[in-house]
Amino acid sequence: MRALVLDGARGDEPEFALARAVVGRQLADSGWGVDATVLRDLDIAGCRGCFGCWVRTPGQCVADDAGREVARAAAGSDLLVWLTPVTFGGYSSELKKALDRLIPSILPFFTTVNGTTRHKLRYDKAQSIAAVGLIREPDEAAETVFRALVEHNAANFHSPGYGVGIVRAGAGESEMAAVVRGTLRAAGVAQ
Repeated sequence: MRALVLDGARGDEPEFALARAVVGRQLADSGWGVDATVLRDLDIAGCRGCFGCWVRTPGQCVADDAGREVARAAAGSDLLVWLTPVTFGGYSSELKKALDRLIPSILPFFTTVNGTTRHKLRYDKAQSIAAVGLIREPDEAAETVFRALVEHNAANFHSPGYGVGIVRAGAGESEMAAVVRGTLRAAGVAQ
């Protein structure tokens, strides 16, 4: 089983290096192969909203940059791990760009899932999602929005399981490990 860790830190934030290390160890201990990508180190253009990935170059973004490699790696994985600062309840701009570039993995056609209209999957395989958000100071509203956002993204990508964890800035390794463990467990990929 393969996991793709997408680190959405906007700068050199030590919490994210710790989070990547903790996630990598916990997954490796459970027998997972882990690929980690620090998104700020890649040249990924924002989604143009042109729908070229659906009609002109089906399954592939028309922008030829590192976003294509991230989408390819995501399609080949069993688990996506999203590490991001919680920004007004959402993802960092780095992670948001990468996630937008995963749109070619769904089709422009619709289906009904649990009474809700969703896009159909392009591929037979859907990935579980584990999202770990870092928040600078307690903000219940932002945490609520973040949890709902991940839940809705997981539904849109037909994820078989998802988990969301929030880590406060300054958390030590043991607290980080507990949050990551709980997030992976909720996603159904760890004991």
